Amino acid sequence: MKQNNVRIHILKTFYPHWNCHTAFNAFLPYFNRTKFNFTVKNVPMENGKILPSVIYSFLANAFKGGKIQEYKLNDFWAELQTLVSASFCKIDLIHFIDAEHSMLFLPGWFRRLRYLKTVPKIIGMFHQPPEILQKIINPEIAGMADHILTVAPQQADFFAQFVPAERISTILLGVDTEYFKPVVEKKETGKFICLSGGVWLRDYEAVFETARLLKDVPEIEFHIVSKAIRKPENMNNIVLHHNISDNTLMDLYQNSHILFMPMKNATANTFLLEGCACGLPIVSTFLPSIKVYFPGDEAVLIKDNDPRAFVNVLTGLYHDHKKLALMSQWARQRALQLSWDIIVKEYEQLYMRLCGL
Repeated sequence: MKQNNVRIHILKTFYPHWNCHTAFNAFLPYFNRTKFNFTVKNVPMENGKILPSVIYSFLANAFKGGKIQEYKLNDFWAELQTLVSASFCKIDLIHFIDAEHSMLFLPGWFRRLRYLKTVPKIIGMFHQPPEILQKIINPEIAGMADHILTVAPQQADFFAQFVPAERISTILLGVDTEYFKPVVEKKETGKFICLSGGVWLRDYEAVFETARLLKDVPEIEFHIVSKAIRKPENMNNIVLHHNISDNTLMDLYQNSHILFMPMKNATANTFLLEGCACGLPIVSTFLPSIKVYFPGDEAVLIKDNDPRAFVNVLTGLYHDHKKLALMSQWARQRALQLSWDIIVKEYEQLYMRLCGL
């Protein structure tokens, strides 16, 4: 096989709060570069100020007609630039990392352009749960992609209503276990730290109620990493962290004792995966997708986010140091099973198959 035989173009939404180890395309450094060559387009999450207002209004109406709620003008420019690139340079495969945000016109454009000698295959990768996907995407447009890629089996079941099963794959989200890893010995603070973080689909009401029930146990402390959360009054056992550095976040991962993150819904969750890779036992919600990622004794998953059940789990682990240590080891072992150097092989196989190699 020739070097750089498969040319992949990645289109991804740019999330400014993510670093290169956290982003959904963090798998790229792990590919066999003698077989794959990548270009990456980071698309800002806004409309931009490029066109006269009358043209912008016309395009905005076209976007609404496509029924892709998250699609923005910058996504349109990214698709247009990709079309031009594919017209002049060989691209074998286009991978929309955030297809629910950014894939609207390109699949249809390629179907209409007959002058191209070779048309790139298109992968649409989706991250939202089915209950959200059915509100924000147009299944007809998603179905125009050559392949649908999901990060949880429940999403695959959703797309199977519109797309033949052979055009749908599920690849679990991986984690950079070389970067996210435990420390040999945690800092001694005298506190048993339960770490929560993020915004999307989090159930902070359950966190706050659990903390309220434990307010008379000062040894157990709740730390929350989120710029959008306000601490309830008179809750001295809750510590908020806003706009922290990557090093500070890593310090929290490595020196907390539990990753406590109740969810309202979920597919893949980078916060859970990163904490797991740092050896944090997982205490979260019993949801099918979370169970897929954490199927063993590395996690305790509670139905319906019952705060009293969470209290029992957290206090039990606080008092049982042996079980806590074992769960920490199991968490790291599970993360290693999801390490990008393992997961990337599934991407390589999918890319090769779609390109007929």
